[in-house]
Amino acid sequence: MDRIGFIGLGEMGFPMANRLCDAGYVIHTTIHSKKQSSIDKINSLKGKGAMIEHSPADIMKIVDWVITILPTDKEVEEVLLNQEFLNHVNEDTLILDMTSCKAETIEKIGKIYMEKGARVVDAPVSGGTTGAEQGTLSIFASGNRSDVDELEKVFSILGGKTFYLGMLGKGKAIKSINQMMVAVNSLAFIEAYRSALKQDLDLDLVYDVIKQSSGYSNVFDRKFFKLVNRHFENGFKLSLMRKDLKIALDSAGDIPLPVTRLVYELLLMAKEDDDLDYIAVTKLLE
Repeated sequence: MDRIGFIGLGEMGFPMANRLCDAGYVIHTTIHSKKQSSIDKINSLKGKGAMIEHSPADIMKIVDWVITILPTDKEVEEVLLNQEFLNHVNEDTLILDMTSCKAETIEKIGKIYMEKGARVVDAPVSGGTTGAEQGTLSIFASGNRSDVDELEKVFSILGGKTFYLGMLGKGKAIKSINQMMVAVNSLAFIEAYRSALKQDLDLDLVYDVIKQSSGYSNVFDRKFFKLVNRHFENGFKLSLMRKDLKIALDSAGDIPLPVTRLVYELLLMAKEDDDLDYIAVTKLLE
């Protein structure tokens, strides 16, 4: 297996596809955006041997394995449940969906594909664009263990650690829990940053102290100086973080999650900055 379909060349998908190309895989992909940044991505991948197809269905005609990493449940269903796409699904098909979406969505897709004898693995990731570029992502894999094991080489190229979490959908579930913690932690250090400013503390020293103290977290380490320097243009989009929190709240059912809901509501209030890194929510506090 040296050919892989790859659908979703966004901020995470592009560096992941790039790593697969660098590892010797022939990527079959597609893109419909006419933005210059998208054209540049395609040209970069073509320079590494990637093949550009007209549509996801055309990809499915050519390859057995397809990776999807798309913005929301809507796009996942539009691609994987498209009838033309499904017409080419068979017992050799293996879908690796790495999207952050609802567990119910991938469970529904899994049942439909199982009826065709195909296989689906659910494996969202954590680690941001830096992790995608460096191949250090944490991968939350679920589905049949044998299918996950078959993808071990791909996972080793894309990530630093793969966790097997059991039946299909459990990867999505733990990703939503992770995002709850990321978002809540981020709002805490945004408030801490503003308190440090008010008290005229040296922000380099604040970072050094927190890094060696119990308030430290991975997201603090990655985002603190982006916040200090107001580098909001690149990063995990506010709209996507809000989407992830909505999934977390919906998945919890009637379990009260007051802190998560408060952060979600703050991100709703910050919708005008949807295309910026979610830490741009700090503007609401200014």
